[in-house]
Amino acid sequence: MAPPKIVDAPEVRPRHGRLRRRHPVRRIVGFVALGLTVVLVATVGVLGISFLQLQGDVETVDLAGDPPPAFAEQQGAFNILLVGSDSRDGQGSVDDGYSGNALNDVTMVLHVSEDHQRATVVSFPRDLLIDFPACADPEGGADIPAARNQQLNTALGRGGLGCVATVVESISGLDIPYAALIGFDGVVNMSSAVGGVPVCFAGDIADPYTGFYASEGTHDIAGEQALAFLRMRHGVGDGSDLSRISSQQVFLSSLIRKLQSDAVLTDLGRLYAIAQVATSSMTMSTSLNDVGTMVSMARVLANIPLDTMQFIQYPSASNGTGRVVPTAVADEVMALIAADQPVTLDPNATGQGAESTADPNATDPATTDPTATDPATTDPATDPTATNPATSDPATTPPATETPIEGVQGTDASQQTCVVPYQF
Repeated sequence: MAPPKIVDAPEVRPRHGRLRRRHPVRRIVGFVALGLTVVLVATVGVLGISFLQLQGDVETVDLAGDPPPAFAEQQGAFNILLVGSDSRDGQGSVDDGYSGNALNDVTMVLHVSEDHQRATVVSFPRDLLIDFPACADPEGGADIPAARNQQLNTALGRGGLGCVATVVESISGLDIPYAALIGFDGVVNMSSAVGGVPVCFAGDIADPYTGFYASEGTHDIAGEQALAFLRMRHGVGDGSDLSRISSQQVFLSSLIRKLQSDAVLTDLGRLYAIAQVATSSMTMSTSLNDVGTMVSMARVLANIPLDTMQFIQYPSASNGTGRVVPTAVADEVMALIAADQPVTLDPNATGQGAESTADPNATDPATTDPTATDPATTDPATDPTATNPATSDPATTPPATETPIEGVQGTDASQQTCVVPYQF
């Protein structure tokens, strides 16, 4: 593969009307909420008072169960559900005539460890077939009954953001007290507000279904280009939703590196612009729509090292019908995450839509901020936030994996990856 090159953004352009639109439901794909929500959290943490002025613009919903304690008092691990909706309602960036139920076509959980030195983002396939538990009716009526063998991305239309949280809790084993949802226009506006994201492509990309085209190299992606890229699956890997997840992780890793390297979070002008976009583009759980909570989360997220911020695909495999089902290692992976144990990843198992690469712009671990906490050198005796392995319950804590778990795909934010063009 030729080394990545920096080219002008105009070479990356969405084109419209190239093909007749067919099978709209199969093409309705989501986009990524995680990185943009991380931006929101960090933004509010820095802006504080400014957010109080913007807070009235945020649409909120209640999640099932008791509300969590004040975040400042929690002092431990936490989980945030991040959802991308494909709804066209009120969205000007996509106009293809689709008017069906809203789908949660991107579903992710961000887990931050007890010692706040590790973060894991799990992406759940939109086509995952699972059993749904009963969900609370968002309108206050009788509970929505449980159902078997349902596709994950129908949870949003079934019972709103709260139902997505309930469903994900049931398959992940994680308690989810916080949630956020973003729509098409939010992705367009927020990717522009952060100044675009540099994305590496291992070859020329062409997806006439979303209108995304790019030449080999590294391009800054923003606005409608970002939306087209994040919706794209026909142009990457094997053309599947699983390939799209791995290409989205290329975007997310690059976004996190940019936020840490470009001092985005210290530029008050850019942060306020991001906050304005976020508060007008997102739906949040009432538990998340709180300045104290956002400030505390921002402080945590800003200090997590790149090499301990992982992006993992929920382990799944095709069932031969165009849908996927959990594999035998899915529960093992989620148990490790819940126990704050690292999931050792094969650096070459980045998924069908991405590949590891030696990027000349890569962050050199030797130049990593010396003030960042190295989990390997943390002294539990002097650091009250560190988790002491000696006090862990061996009956409930699975051992950390020393070798990669076969069938697990993903990357960490320090690993340089490129999007792989469609190859089949």
